[in-house]
Amino acid sequence: MMKPRIRRGLICIVMGMTLAGCSGNKENEMQMHAAANSSMSPIKVELSWTPEEVTGGTAVSFKAVVTQDGEPVDDAREVMFEVNEAADKTKKVEIKGESAGEGAYVGEHTFAEAGEFSVTSHVTARTQHSMPSKKLVVAP
Repeated sequence: MMKPRIRRGLICIVMGMTLAGCSGNKENEMQMHAAANSSMSPIKVELSWTPEEVTGGTAVSFKAVVTQDGEPVDDAREVMFEVNEAADKTKKVEIKGESAGEGAYVGEHTFAEAGEFSVTSHVTARTQHSMPSKKLVVAP
């Protein structure tokens, strides 16, 4: 039979663990609250780059314009441009997108040589993820 002192100690430990398990995680609560207040309409991402006709050795500015319900989204959690070589999918470059205001996010890359590439913008905003892709041809 257990001694009363040990039994009381074990009961206190079990009660403490139970109460600790019931305490809320404020970060999760905040994310759930934000998700509840955000629109369920999908985010829309328009991917483009300048110059439109690219030659080898030229710097290219990629742009993703993010909107939801026709309004610009300036609070995207992550915007990244992924550039894959069409001939060799293992060759890829990831470019971090920086906010330029009005829902626009930009990143820059210089193509060393000609070729065909796939450009995908990965956008995570308001509990959603969108990743439109376009083909880019770099002329010699």
